[in-house]
This record gives sequence, structure tokens and C-alpha cells, in this order.
Amino acid sequence: MSDNVLINRVLSIFKDIDKIFVFGAGNYGKDLEIILNKYELFDKYIDNDIEKQRNGFMNEKVISLKEYLLTKKKKYIVIAASYENIINISEQLQNNGLILYEDYCTMDYYLKKIFPIILYYKYNKLYTNLAQITLTERCTLKCKKCAHACWNVSSNMQDMPFETAKESADYFFSKYDFVNEFVLIGGEPFLYKYLKDIIQYIGEKYRDKMNIFSITTNGTIIPNVEIISLFNQFNMTLRVSDYSQTLPYLTEKYRKLYDKFKNNDVRVWETNNKDAWFDYGFGEFDRHNDIQSLKKAFSECSTECREVRGNKYYYCVMARTVSDNMNLNLGQDDYIDLNNVKDKRELLQFELGNIDKGYLEMCNYCRGAEAKKYLIPAAEQRSKNE
Repeated sequence: MSDNVLINRVLSIFKDIDKIFVFGAGNYGKDLEIILNKYELFDKYIDNDIEKQRNGFMNEKVISLKEYLLTKKKKYIVIAASYENIINISEQLQNNGLILYEDYCTMDYYLKKIFPIILYYKYNKLYTNLAQITLTERCTLKCKKCAHACWNVSSNMQDMPFETAKESADYFFSKYDFVNEFVLIGGEPFLYKYLKDIIQYIGEKYRDKMNIFSITTNGTIIPNVEIISLFNQFNMTLRVSDYSQTLPYLTEKYRKLYDKFKNNDVRVWETNNKDAWFDYGFGEFDRHNDIQSLKKAFSECSTECREVRGNKYYYCVMARTVSDNMNLNLGQDDYIDLNNVKDKRELLQFELGNIDKGYLEMCNYCRGAEAKKYLIPAAEQRSKNE
């Protein structure tokens, strides 16, 4: 579906819909409610749990699907649940005559494809689901199939200067009104010399423009109390890529990390890649510049992993990091210059994947969405000879 067709379809479906029902009164639903309430788009929760229907959730009313179906006004459901529950809820909705995308969709699809369009056309606001600043390419591990190719980065490589990190946040938030999650990543971000300063800077200036403010770590470094206090101050989330199943020697390190953060009331999320990673094929896969294949791969991938680097806003963080870290010198122009953006619609089109070429140069060497078919052990380490 082309971007203009998608826009027209969304505007048609939501022409008379001013509120969203969230199916799933839990952690996913709570995050979605926060975003929706910022723009007065939340109506009620739907949940199959009778206890929640009786007592409510987060001081909000919870109704059954039967009650929802009895309401007369035009309405729309967004499923906010785990993958397994999404399948069950979707089947439940279909059995009651509801149609995917016309009457309901998943939280992931809504935030990526629908919400940015509604916010732009109804409120003249710009939204993206995920944006990141890569503070350092250095890492404490040397993973064979690192999706950012950090295995090829020396320990003495220069990190992003502090002024550039500040500039990155300033450029991004000068254009975007709200982001679901803003992430500080690496490499290993706890190696970054100015981490305390950049957390303080972004937290003080822009915390109200993001739902989740997070750092993603491999858990090999336990930060000091000063950093943890900033997590509390700015209500931050720690995302942990737990590789203890591949690297058992890290088990005790993770236990200490979890204890330290959870005991300080910091929200900790473990990523779902403990056992296996997708193999994107970097360094061995090649589409041989087949334009049709490149455009198809880009369209099917639809990555949400944006990266801001100074005034440069990259559609895919992996495309940029892998090219730089493997010295491929590809995709040097595969970004949008935030300094030159005059019309918000230009960035909306970019968010929806409207790229001039129809693909990124690095798509030539990436399996994209097909990578999920190629599973490999997570975080296998390179030997000293590799």
C-alpha cells in the first residue's frame, strides 16, 4: 500500500472516530493509554478479566467485549497485549464480525502507521514510535552477528562528542512533538563518558515529549548510584539484553544489575532475544542491486528504528551503524537533514517509508524482514583470531 493510499484510508476510517478503546488492561495497555490521553483520544479499556471489569484498571473503566459491541457510536479497538494474547484476542474479535484494520488493529501497527497520520492531520503534530541516539559504538562484548557490527569497533574508537549528543536531541525535538520511546544506545551506553550529563540534559529539557525514556544495555556494566538516581529522577526504563543463556558467566552480573535497579524502583525490561537472534546477513548476503528486490525488502521491513545524529535523521539505525562500523561507506545520503526540513509533512512521509529511491543502500546487504527465518544463537562471541 502506497503512503498516500494509506493516509487516505486512515483518514476515511477515522473520520468520525474520536476515541480509541484499548483491548488489554495491563502494562501494554497502560503505556498506550498514556499516549492516547495526551491527545484526549482514550475512551475505555476492554478486557476479558471479570475482576478488572468489576474494579477497573488505573482508575479507568474496563468493559467486556459484549458491552463494547452494544455501543452504538462508531468506534475502533487497538489490541495492547503480548504476542500470544494478540492472536487470541484477534480471533475473538473476528468471531464477533470485526475486521482487521477496518475495526481494530494491534498497538504496534496503530503507533507505527495510524497514530502519526491522525496526529498530523488532526493536530498538526509530528510523532514517531522510536528514536535513538547512538552514544558510542564501543562495546564490552564481541558478538559474531551483532546487528550494529560493533564487533569491528576498537576499544579506543572516539565516542559521540557530548555537544553532538545534545545537538542530536535538540534537532529531533525541535521537529517532533512526541515520541513513544526515546533511547540512548550503543555499543554499550554505560561506557559513555558523558552519560550522566546527557541524561540530565535530555531529561530536563524533553522528558515531557516522550512516553518512555530508556537506555538499552547488555548488562555487563553496573552503573553507579549517581546514574541510578537519574533513572529515578526522570522516570527512565532500563532495557536489558540478557545473554546469560549463551554466556552463563554473566548470570551473577545480571542478578546484581536487576537487584540494584529494581531495589531502587527503576523499571527494568528484559529484551526477548535471550536464546536467539535474527541473522540479517551482514557481510555475506547480497541482493546484487536488483531494484525490484530492494524496494520489496524495504517495504516489507518497515523498521521503526530511527536514529538521530546531529542534524541527520536516519530511517534505519542498523543501516547506518553497520555501514560505518564495517567501513562499507554505503548510504551516505540515506538520511533526512532536520536542519532543512520546512514542512512537517516531509517528515511524516519519511516516517511512513516514503524514501525517494524506495530503498536504502544497505538493503542490498540485509535480509530485512526475512531475517526472522534465519535464527542464530544470541551473542556468540568472536574468537581472538576472527
